[in-house]
Amino acid sequence: MRFIYIVLIIATVTNTQTSFCYGVGEESKGTVAKKVHAIVAEAQPSQTQDKELLKRLEKLEPLTPTNIQTPFFQSPFPSMMQSTKEVIRTGFQLPFRQILNEPQWQRPLYMEQWHSTYSGGRWSYIPVRLFYAQHRIFTTSAVGLSNMYDFLHNLGLSDLNVEQKGATQEERVNEVVVVVMQAKIERVMTKGNQVVITAIPQRTGVQAITVNRLNMKLNSVYESIIFQLVTLDGDEIDYSIY
Repeated sequence: MRFIYIVLIIATVTNTQTSFCYGVGEESKGTVAKKVHAIVAEAQPSQTQDKELLKRLEKLEPLTPTNIQTPFFQSPFPSMMQSTKEVIRTGFQLPFRQILNEPQWQRPLYMEQWHSTYSGGRWSYIPVRLFYAQHRIFTTSAVGLSNMYDFLHNLGLSDLNVEQKGATQEERVNEVVVVVMQAKIERVMTKGNQVVITAIPQRTGVQAITVNRLNMKLNSVYESIIFQLVTLDGDEIDYSIY
């Protein structure tokens, strides 16, 4: 980089001197030197720019080369689990509210809010971006505007209207938001700490539903709940631990 700056400086000085020889030959050497200095200073990156670039880099990748399985802590699987086919066969149908249905929605490769200059690089960290790209089902709590704000921006859904359709705050306390991409939801079955969502895989589309924990017969309220997206035959496509 310094070599490039030196070449630019030499070229600038040469062009500036030539211009003054032919155009304003009587102008003092001191004035010429000041103008050359100003041009050179403008061509060089400032310390402020360097600091900003370092901050952006920190938002993009780990400080040192490392292997990462998940970019953040993930709760363990429930201690008691059955096959998805068994949940479909012996579980019970879980009521849900549909809050989003966009059959023609196409999953974006990249969104502007994932850039390191957007909102201080809030959603630009590459391991997080890869984590979300690996999955097709996502879960979060229906409570908390900040939580939902980050959730939707990470999914690239910030331009879609994911509304609660009149649910009260008291109802949302126990609600779980489930977003499914590129699949058409058919049924939602549950047994213990498992929720199995049967769906037909699609090339496009996104759906969001909410289910209420109070409607589940959990084995343990202290353990996580696994949401499994499966085909109509019960073969798992993806999962999310809530």
